[in-house]
Amino acid sequence: MKSIVHIITPIITEGIRSLDDVDPFLRADLEVRHSLIKNGPASIECAADEALSVPGILEEAIAAEQAGASAIIIDCMGDPGLEACREVVSIPVLGPAQTCMHYASMLGQKFAFITVLDQLKPMIDGLAARYGLMDNYAGFGAINVPVLDIEERIDDVIEQLFEASLHSITKSRAGAIILGCTGFFGCAEAIATRLEAAGYTVPVLDPIPLALHAADALVKTGLSHSGSIYHKPRRKALRGYSLQGFYDVANS
Repeated sequence: MKSIVHIITPIITEGIRSLDDVDPFLRADLEVRHSLIKNGPASIECAADEALSVPGILEEAIAAEQAGASAIIIDCMGDPGLEACREVVSIPVLGPAQTCMHYASMLGQKFAFITVLDQLKPMIDGLAARYGLMDNYAGFGAINVPVLDIEERIDDVIEQLFEASLHSITKSRAGAIILGCTGFFGCAEAIATRLEAAGYTVPVLDPIPLALHAADALVKTGLSHSGSIYHKPRRKALRGYSLQGFYDVANS
């Protein structure tokens, strides 16, 4: 069975994500597609940004399923629109934060979440609580580099991620590290290598590759989210959005 996984990057900034990023993971039975949202924020760094991204995410999710995708990944560690997307499509929808938190709990019991900005702590604390993993949540760290600055400061980013990870392991007894921004794609190996050199062999989770393989596994095992939990939205008046025929499509 071939899996077609569609990655939705929930911002309008070109170049943040490329299909070239996932080339090493592609196989004859795994295809990856990608889209940005058409309307929304340039980056997601707060709850307001997240809220502004959701209508565009829903639009892209519906279009992806109609185009034949067999699973969807929302390319943001705030998991914006995750539950809403599950209400409007029937294929699996994965949030990388939810995926990483559960895998990190399995692999390391307690995990640390290292992300871009301190101001995201309430959001991440809330996700850990919502996903029932507060007992496994060793702590939060931030390198205070805005999302749109990651690429041009990548050496500094890797150094700060290593230092924050080491602190979480030694001070908070984290058994696994989650790279808490999908913009950190590709940094995990370098950080894990440096941690091992410092005497700590711990898993460092890179969200997009992990979510991609988890999505592929769900497709190949024929599993998706529960229709008894994620109900289709009831038809009603809708004003001010570009989601033409939204309720008809969502209930088709």
